[in-house]
Amino acid sequence: MSSFSGVLAVTKERIPELDILRGLAFLAVVFQHSLGYYSQSPDIRPAEAAVLGMILHFTKLAVPAFVFVTGATLFYNYYHRLNYPSFIKKRALDILVPYLVWTCIYEIHFNGLPNISSAWLKEFGKTVISGSEVYHLWFVVMIFQFYLIYPLLLQSFKKVRGMLTSGSRLVSAVVLLAGGYAWLMWVSYSYIPQENLQLPSSLWQALFIDYRDRNFLFFIFYFFMGGLAGAGIIKWRRFVRRSVSWNSFLFAALYVWIGYELLAAGLGGRIDFNLSTPLKPSMFLYTVSEILLVYGLAMTISGRTSYLNRFLSFTGKYSYGAYLSHALALKYAVSELGNFLPAGHIVLSSVLAFAICSLGSLALTFLIGFLPYGKLVIGPYRRPARKVLPAISAHSSKKAG
Repeated sequence: MSSFSGVLAVTKERIPELDILRGLAFLAVVFQHSLGYYSQSPDIRPAEAAVLGMILHFTKLAVPAFVFVTGATLFYNYYHRLNYPSFIKKRALDILVPYLVWTCIYEIHFNGLPNISSAWLKEFGKTVISGSEVYHLWFVVMIFQFYLIYPLLLQSFKKVRGMLTSGSRLVSAVVLLAGGYAWLMWVSYSYIPQENLQLPSSLWQALFIDYRDRNFLFFIFYFFMGGLAGAGIIKWRRFVRRSVSWNSFLFAALYVWIGYELLAAGLGGRIDFNLSTPLKPSMFLYTVSEILLVYGLAMTISGRTSYLNRFLSFTGKYSYGAYLSHALALKYAVSELGNFLPAGHIVLSSVLAFAICSLGSLALTFLIGFLPYGKLVIGPYRRPARKVLPAISAHSSKKAG
């Protein structure tokens, strides 16, 4: 999450739609996990499962969108100058310290006060490194890898960008990268599970087989996609505006495709929502299309003074702390709904759990921000005021084209 970033290397104008996109991505994460709770209900009917699947697919952009925003923010702010020791120190404080705090909170909440010993410390260390304390913390482990190796990624990006002296070469490079990434998604989704691969090294087994969902390589396309946006934001905005006409039809076709894949694989009326993993080729194409559409939506929202703009900007501002805490909020939301909502209202329960969890985790994060050392728990949320990068109008976009 580039919302985990912090103080900028160079004072530049703020890109407002990234705040909106960050907020939308957080809400999508919460909705996914709310749906996940109720999709496991033994009483779920096939029609309800189908509805949950339809909603789920709209939310699957969440993690790729966060990776995209990370790439866009880093390349926008740190393309020309980077003090790596200062950069990585700040990210460790802003990202890893809150992550460790919440890992400890969840450990105590679910398992009680630990009996600290060398064996416990060893197991807890493995949990921290793998991000497996709770189902959502893996993301922090994955995203921090991009910060660790950002100088290498930046140099690779610059070298390739220097060779792309024409628009046709740029398109060819993007298509080539997309093709390679689609192949990696096929390997992840089809080849590895079917062949039941076992690598000789336990480290390689963990990185590329057992925990590949938290290996940065399996999300790198979205990072470089964000890099294209951040390194050339004006051109990116124009491209997004122009893509709406054709991408809307592409998105609709891909949405039908992945919906068919999910429903066709259902056995006995049961739907396995794990089939909608982002680590497969069809979901990759769908997610890229959706990110383009949602980015255009974020541009529209950020260009207007409205309550929706304020709410999503607020959500984006507190997204990291709310992300860390939302699993706890969701547990209590589901528990309380079960006390007064009649059984069998799967879709309604999912929507209500999403609303309660989203608002609850945001409220908790907001309140923690008032504490003297609240930043250590929820990450950075106070940023220096900066001018906003002006949006391009449809007229100027056409003229420039």
